[in-house]
Amino acid sequence: MKKTLIALAALAAAGTAFAQSSVTLSGSINVGVMDTGAANARAVVSHLGNGANAININSVEDLGGGLRGGFTGQIRFNAASGDMNSTNGGGTALFHAANAYISGGFGTIRAGKIIEASTCGLDPWACRGGAALQAGVGIANQANVSGLTAAGTQANSVSYTTTNFNGFSASYQTTLSDRVNERQVLSLNYAKGPLTLLAMDVKSSGTNVATESVGSNTAAGSGGDSSKHTAVGGSYNFGVATISVVNSVSKSNAVAALNKDVVSVGLTAPMGAYTLLAGYNKDSKAAADKDTLISAGVNYALSKRTTLGADVFKNEALTTSAGKAGTGFVIRVGHTF
Repeated sequence: MKKTLIALAALAAAGTAFAQSSVTLSGSINVGVMDTGAANARAVVSHLGNGANAININSVEDLGGGLRGGFTGQIRFNAASGDMNSTNGGGTALFHAANAYISGGFGTIRAGKIIEASTCGLDPWACRGGAALQAGVGIANQANVSGLTAAGTQANSVSYTTTNFNGFSASYQTTLSDRVNERQVLSLNYAKGPLTLLAMDVKSSGTNVATESVGSNTAAGSGGDSSKHTAVGGSYNFGVATISVVNSVSKSNAVAALNKDVVSVGLTAPMGAYTLLAGYNKDSKAAADKDTLISAGVNYALSKRTTLGADVFKNEALTTSAGKAGTGFVIRVGHTF
């Protein structure tokens, strides 16, 4: 009996050594006081950037032979209220992302609820609300001269991401649900040295035309509209500053307000603990008094994890004759763990 127990213990130890696994918990919070600049608006405590207020859970297991398997999950919350804050559930979904994956030399395959690729990586504010070029004031309302393409979360999805080939990579994601309201996202990427390039193509079929937006998935509806969103952009790090340029185009067959052609130009300039931010958006499809966003800001790094910041911005989409001229500000703090 004693020998049997020793043998079983040895087998268990060998299995543990073969299938090593780990779980990582991380997250971030970005919150501040913001006046949007809209008519009759007042400064209020606001959460800044949906994906910038989240708890991430990631597990990975070594399956041997170069294979790995695991789970990726994200819980999003409203930093101002503490409430859950996820799409595909009216803000009440427990997990904004929840998917299983297998990866190896062939790339990575995922299935479940998956966050889309997006243009956020070319935004000086990294889509953290307020002055951001790709997801600024009114993150859920793309009428505010936003250049955001994709970045939604898709339930009932599968995706494939290639390995990195000398800086090149690609990903494709598609929903497989009721076969009526489906969405596909193709992303082509290059990142090597100071140069980053991005091309995206997003197609939605049969979306709910009343609620569709460029940057977020919508609830399934009976609408027969189809839409297409594309983005091409890149950034270059000159050492003293990084300059980014993105062109985001949205075309809808049924809702004219969803048609956009936004050019975004961004600047990030590090100066010790300070980082200067600047940006300009122009929507050629919008009316002349609703087509421009101008932003400027500064970050101050208190540590590697905690940052103070302040921004000012003028968003012409918020200009009304009865109220303000669309000029707002943000005073913010961010922390990662």
